[in-house]
Amino acid sequence: MFLLVVIYVAFIGLGLPDTILGAAWPLMHLDLKTPISAAGILSIIASLGTIVSSLCTPKFLRILGTGKLVAYSIALTAIASVGYGNADSFNVLCLWAIPMGIGAGAVDVAMNNFAAIYLESKHTNWLHASWGIGATLGPSLLSFSIMIGSGWRGAYEYVAASLTAIFILILISLPLWKKTEARGGLSENVTIPASSENVKVASPGNAPRTAAPPDNNANNAPHISIREALRVPGMKLSFLTFFFYSALEISTSLWCGTYLIACGFKPEIGAFIVSLMFASVMIGRIASGFFAIKFTDHRLIYAGIFIVAAGCLVLSLPLPLWMQPACICLLGLGCAPVYPSLIHATPARFGESLSSQAISIQLAGSYIGSILMPPAFGLVAAKFTVHLWPISLSIFVGLLLLCVCLLDYVTHKKLNKSYARERVIDILHTVTMETIKRERRIQRRLRNRQKKR
Repeated sequence: MFLLVVIYVAFIGLGLPDTILGAAWPLMHLDLKTPISAAGILSIIASLGTIVSSLCTPKFLRILGTGKLVAYSIALTAIASVGYGNADSFNVLCLWAIPMGIGAGAVDVAMNNFAAIYLESKHTNWLHASWGIGATLGPSLLSFSIMIGSGWRGAYEYVAASLTAIFILILISLPLWKKTEARGGLSENVTIPASSENVKVASPGNAPRTAAPPDNNANNAPHISIREALRVPGMKLSFLTFFFYSALEISTSLWCGTYLIACGFKPEIGAFIVSLMFASVMIGRIASGFFAIKFTDHRLIYAGIFIVAAGCLVLSLPLPLWMQPACICLLGLGCAPVYPSLIHATPARFGESLSSQAISIQLAGSYIGSILMPPAFGLVAAKFTVHLWPISLSIFVGLLLLCVCLLDYVTHKKLNKSYARERVIDILHTVTMETIKRERRIQRRLRNRQKKR
């Protein structure tokens, strides 16, 4: 449980610095005497560092292990946050954006890979909801810092202090990370068949969704290059799936407010509706964590895509203005289960030995999609109208659905085996729990009889 708490706290820390830049930039560009448009350059530098880092992470995972890599990456992000808070020019800020992106990319791949292999699907959804908590706390720290007179620089100092505390917490828990990877899960009662590659834990209690034998541990798997990994059937489709998902999600968050104002909402109302959309994503991920107990990742992915498609369809219709906030929240609820479920299904699609390479490729596709596609719609909106936003979202949803269908078709044999294995273990787990309950009832009756005598 302590390691699980540390993982949740690490995900909250991962979200802390992600949203401060956008909220603080109106103050930062005035303080640094930089054009307001320069935020795009800073974002691109950090994103490029994240892409390179995510592609190199599998190699460092094999050398350091998940715990040490996450600790060092969070430390790097904390140092970069200190650099942001003390930067006296935009050029210095650009230099610090490089370690900020590198640290974020390494943490993202390492944590998602660990969650996909060793944790249940519900935890993967709740961990990404925890990222949303961190993303929400970031602007709150900025507001607090401004209120007490520390300005935007103080906000980055608070983030650095929080990340330092998380770094110390991960250092304390390093033996638990190693033990979990060696044992194949968080449960103390894991029993791993020697002939199985990816078996769900049958022990009672809060057990991880899958377990891998020590000799098949993802960190000790034979190394293959990114080029060789891309030749694995379905890997390129996986890249495109994450590319179009991020195009959908980032375009929704970036252009939603502009679209609402163009439709006739006041700026403050539009900003409130955007915050409702982010809240619906977080609420949706918490809810999908409970649904993941009964439903497979496969079903959650399609359910989310169809909810987003329904939101885009309704948003495209000439409906009353008051209905649009509900459609925006529908987009957030639909996006909620897709990303975590796609991540968690990765070991089932490609095997645990390729999980880290696959997730690094997927996240690279996600970052590239978030860099290229939202500005591409910006060009469309500038040349034509921002009212084409629902149509562009519909195109992204259609391409995402096509990629997911093709990816499932290519990897359906592995997925079916994985889900069938999980179903068998679910039944065994249920039988085991019923047996334990029956034995406890018998023991209770015996104790009661002895007391009466």
